[in-house]
Amino acid sequence: MNVLPPTACVQRALTSDRQIRLSALDATPLWDGVRNGHPHLSATACAILVELLAGAALLQSRSLLTERIQLVVRSSGLAKSVVADSWPDGSLRGILDINPECNTGNWIESPGNFQVMRSNPTGQPYIGNLELVEGSISTQIEHYLQQSEQIQACVVLWCDCQSGEAGGLVVEPLPDCPPERIKLMLNALDGLEITQPFERTPDFLVNWINQGNGAELLSSLQLEYRCRCSKQSLVNTLSAMPVSEQEDIFSEGGSVEVRCEYCGISYLIAREELGNINL
Repeated sequence: MNVLPPTACVQRALTSDRQIRLSALDATPLWDGVRNGHPHLSATACAILVELLAGAALLQSRSLLTERIQLVVRSSGLAKSVVADSWPDGSLRGILDINPECNTGNWIESPGNFQVMRSNPTGQPYIGNLELVEGSISTQIEHYLQQSEQIQACVVLWCDCQSGEAGGLVVEPLPDCPPERIKLMLNALDGLEITQPFERTPDFLVNWINQGNGAELLSSLQLEYRCRCSKQSLVNTLSAMPVSEQEDIFSEGGSVEVRCEYCGISYLIAREELGNINL
């Protein structure tokens, strides 16, 4: 019997007073996918990647799960670049490149930039670019929402590099939300520090921000770290290359092993599979 991999879950909700919209995410099941797909990365690096994946899923939940969201961090810190890809069907994938020239202990560090790409089947992609600000991935996403979408929101992301417990929360006061309700919301976010990561299920987080039961669930989606690569897609990519580049790739033999950077799967591709009579 095949055992399906565990799935993460993101819930989108409206508080019972209809003053705050939020998305809450359990990202712990993404941990194994990241660790298995990137065995060369340290646990701390994998935690950074999981946090960016969680951020992408939370941003996607705000678009009613109809868009593909890609987040890219280019940094002067230990993480030279981090990419998170979140698709409407609930699949996520990501990569992290280490900066061998970094001498500091910070993973995300300016100068650098934060890029958000939104795309859907009916229109051209929207790409937003912002310079990195001082702070974590949560801070970068908050800054993006404020500057590019004029949204005042609070973003909290976490991933324990020992246990893999991970998740996230984006909380957005609606335009008529009174100051006293915003204060209660901020106090609730500060109070999350006293809870353990394993306690922060989507249901718990929704009730925590709602100050009790009764919030309205708007949508829910199961998420999975699942690559979209295939041998045929790689064959198509190689086939589209100039013949000179194909000759360089196959210069040492009739086949080449190509490893997907997202999931770690290797594909053996023979030059005959390219269907190029010039080879």
